[in-house]
Amino acid sequence: MGPGYRRRSRASAGDPVLRTLDRLARNRTEGAHGLATAALSALDRAGRRWQRSMPSDLRRRAAAVARALRRFPPAMGVFTRWSEEWDRWAAPRVARLTPRRVLAWTRHWQHRLDQELPRILRVARDRLPRHGEVLTISRSTTVRQVLASARGPRRPRKVVVLESRPGGEGRTLARELRRAGLVVELIPDREGSARASRADLLLIGADSIFVDGSVLHKVKTRSLALAAQRAGVPVVVAAGTAKFVPYRRSVRRISSWFDRTPARAIREYWTDRGRIPRARWVRRSRAFR
Repeated sequence: MGPGYRRRSRASAGDPVLRTLDRLARNRTEGAHGLATAALSALDRAGRRWQRSMPSDLRRRAAAVARALRRFPPAMGVFTRWSEEWDRWAAPRVARLTPRRVLAWTRHWQHRLDQELPRILRVARDRLPRHGEVLTISRSTTVRQVLASARGPRRPRKVVVLESRPGGEGRTLARELRRAGLVVELIPDREGSARASRADLLLIGADSIFVDGSVLHKVKTRSLALAAQRAGVPVVVAAGTAKFVPYRRSVRRISSWFDRTPARAIREYWTDRGRIPRARWVRRSRAFR
């Protein structure tokens, strides 16, 4: 634990929302959707506490929130978007920030996140392979729900989950899927590429999706997707459009916990805006906000 972390902890010690965001930013087991939902709850509570704050105090708080949101992994596109919005609120020459605006913002985003998953499940229910073997990596909330909610012939006969080191969150996903009644095989990461050729589908989540269709997700996703592509196994991304980053962001600052999968390895995207084949991603993504 380095000095940078100690400085952040002292800076956030007096404000509950900053403490919560600091704790969430260091979480390496929860997916982007779960972290985003928890962050919105904290910001909603903050908006209620700030009812009597002066405009100058609100701008100062907005700047602190923007800094806290930037501490989340840069791979998580929704936090990148949020930090930029809170930065604009902190600027002295923009429309005046009010507690009501904060609450409206949190409710808008919570409603959007709440609507994403049911819509993705509707897309996925007729797209899963019949009695197929599905391979996955990491612990995506969306992927978990897609697999757990599958019924009839679309219910996988087996789900193969990589351990997903260094965090090992694949082990948690395997336990959750077993509790949902699925047959699950947990395998070491080194076996992933070999198993990709035997699967009927590689289903992955996303922390960010870029305008060119490339995806940032758990490290080893790239090699897994390329192995599946070479074997002719379809690679599908299941993720909400809140994770869309509307420009080609540099990936130089992405930590070793993540990697980038090129669009050429992906067959289609299951999103809250419907099923989008790779060839149509760039055109369709222009409407995402």
